[in-house]
Amino acid sequence: MYINTFLFGKVPIELWEYPVLALYLGIILVVSSRIKRRHLPKVPAYRFFLWGLWTKVLGGVTFGAIYIFYYRGGDTTSYFECALAQANMFTYNLGDFFTTYFGGGTLEIKSLFNNETGTPMLYILRNDNARIVYKLLTPFMLLGFKSYFLTTVLISVFTYGGLWRLYLMFVRYFPLFERKLAIAVLFMPSVVFWGSGILKDSFTLAATCYFIVATNNLITRRKKWLWPAVMLLGSGYLILLIKPYILLLLLPCTGVWVFYDRIKQIRNRFFRYIIVPVMYALILGGSYLLLVAMGDRLGKFSLQNALQTAVVTQYDLKQDYYEGNSFDIGNLDGTFGDLVNKAPAATVAGLYRPMLGESTEPLMIIAGLENFFILATTVLGLISVRRRRLVRLVADYPVLLYSLVFALMFAFMIGVTTSNFGALVRFKIPLIPLYMATVMVLVGHMRVNKTRRRLKFLR
Repeated sequence: MYINTFLFGKVPIELWEYPVLALYLGIILVVSSRIKRRHLPKVPAYRFFLWGLWTKVLGGVTFGAIYIFYYRGGDTTSYFECALAQANMFTYNLGDFFTTYFGGGTLEIKSLFNNETGTPMLYILRNDNARIVYKLLTPFMLLGFKSYFLTTVLISVFTYGGLWRLYLMFVRYFPLFERKLAIAVLFMPSVVFWGSGILKDSFTLAATCYFIVATNNLITRRKKWLWPAVMLLGSGYLILLIKPYILLLLLPCTGVWVFYDRIKQIRNRFFRYIIVPVMYALILGGSYLLLVAMGDRLGKFSLQNALQTAVVTQYDLKQDYYEGNSFDIGNLDGTFGDLVNKAPAATVAGLYRPMLGESTEPLMIIAGLENFFILATTVLGLISVRRRRLVRLVADYPVLLYSLVFALMFAFMIGVTTSNFGALVRFKIPLIPLYMATVMVLVGHMRVNKTRRRLKFLR
């Protein structure tokens, strides 16, 4: 068996990789089992720790196997061979390794690579967002002895921390719904599959989770602010380097969460009604000024270029070379009014498409089943919870408001800029844990209320 690469040709999967993989899995099992045993007596949710970890490892290996042996390559192999060239430089010339690792995407940096090390693909080397990905991969490549699947396992384990911390955050708010929240955060197929392999999405998903957890810790643990602040800045900077558009939505949503949490503590209703509009105006104004200031870093995702980027991207993804694996919410004309008109269809697409029967691709069929589950669970939650109860529940827990606002905004954004199902199911994974956690809490509260009513009737 081998891996098809552009730079190195057919890279064989060596026999020694199997026993080393078994050794690594054994070490991971021992360490993770100790972590579970240490925390389980105080935090019952740790009963899902190993299940979630091994599911993520399996998702990463499955992703790699499908793209190597079925699709014969893709973005994952491109990042792999660029990281392989960088890892080869480590053993070839350590001085040049550090120069190229911390250098930019210039032709001078490219010239330091040679036939023995291999040279990163120029389109990745010159792209700031893509270059950081293969540099993040390089340490895992070295620890994985330059093996694709060993590297994949290490990345799956490393990035699991973000999802697990997000799960624990929700469990602290809603301890009665451990199992439902585990399904929502740890076991959704798209998140496990697309968020565990050698891709941008594995790192941005983990960073997004850490960003949200850090925000929550800054709000709820005000005396212990240093580590959450470091986590917030670090994860935010990583998102900015790889997928800045995620940060475009995280920042205003974080502002809503922080101010809403403070407003909740105001007992005087009259003063609360006065201050709420002022606070949200400040959030919108501050977010606008911050995004304008970040325009150079955001590039095509800046406020000045966002509409044109949406038009160009959507047009490209609807072309024939995607072999019909696409959907259409209507052509964008680049005006704000047209964007508002497309908002409902785009948001529905971002949340629930591809639906069953919309694609014959095997991966899209699985995504269709998952989206059917998401839609069915959403409908169950909405029809089972009274409107007043729904509003009160979201009002009582700012984390739910944050999750819902971010998920809907993110769904709209990817729905309006993406017309290809393959891209859609991969881009949407940051919203799935937050959206599904909110829906599962609604369903859980519905069942708790039914149980209470039955007990009251029996009495």
